[in-house]
Amino acid sequence: MNYQNSASNAMPTANIAVNKSRLKVYSEAGSMPVYYLKKGQEFQIELFNPTSDTIMAKIQLNSKSISQGGLVLRPGERVFLDRYLDVAKKFMFDTYEVSANNEEVKKAIENNGDFKVEFFRERPKVYSNPNWILTNSTFVSGGAHTLTGSLGNYTTGTDPQFLRGTSTGGFVPNAGTPVDTNSFNSSSVNCSYSSDIGSDSLGFAGLDIEAPTPDRRKRLKTSKSPKTMETGKVEEGSKSDQSFNYVSKEFEYLAFCVVEYKLLPVSQKVNTTQDVNARRYCTQCGRKQGPTDNFCAGCGRKQ
Repeated sequence: MNYQNSASNAMPTANIAVNKSRLKVYSEAGSMPVYYLKKGQEFQIELFNPTSDTIMAKIQLNSKSISQGGLVLRPGERVFLDRYLDVAKKFMFDTYEVSANNEEVKKAIENNGDFKVEFFRERPKVYSNPNWILTNSTFVSGGAHTLTGSLGNYTTGTDPQFLRGTSTGGFVPNAGTPVDTNSFNSSSVNCSYSSDIGSDSLGFAGLDIEAPTPDRRKRLKTSKSPKTMETGKVEEGSKSDQSFNYVSKEFEYLAFCVVEYKLLPVSQKVNTTQDVNARRYCTQCGRKQGPTDNFCAGCGRKQ
């Protein structure tokens, strides 16, 4: 769920990687993109800033912020973050078993594996207006600004912002309300997905048509719904050698880009033919076939 923006039509990205190699993300229309991780697997968060702005990334794991601060990315910078910002511990995905088909349990684990990164642009520096001193017909502060006319017509630029004439022909700063320089217009592109991702009930086939005995009914009831399921959340792993430099910068209050994923155990992954490296053999001569072979290279039989 990455978004495009800005003059270069590029938006910052966030992905999961292991040993600086990006993992495959699984995405279906209308569902949150998913990464599948193994129990005890340590990983990195790959962050990339293709914009011309300095930005800050704030990270949430299991629906909780990992720090009150964020990670600053300069224009064109790519980093592989392997640790929490406040603790020198690596990101690790840990799994455990919970009771299945229990609504209270589902509610308790619904935030497990939630991964979210919000990106904020740097706020431009704001310089407050200095105090001005009236000397004859000139204001002196950081350079002279000439005023002309008996009523004090303001003929130059932006300093000061408020002027009014006096009955004696002098000029004083007007006691008006200054411009709120802390007010910014920000656009928010906040896309989120929501989905309930869980294990489907297991089915069965090939049963007799005879009436089930009490023992058989018990076995069928057990086979229809598993008693437990595996869930996983991000925890602290081994010690990290990464370190940070602290910078004093201000960023906008509204995120201009949001990336969200779900981290799930591999046991919840539904494999497709593309995921399984299945071996194919000719049904006539038994020769091993390539994944794209339409005819057997040994006997010529169509596969």
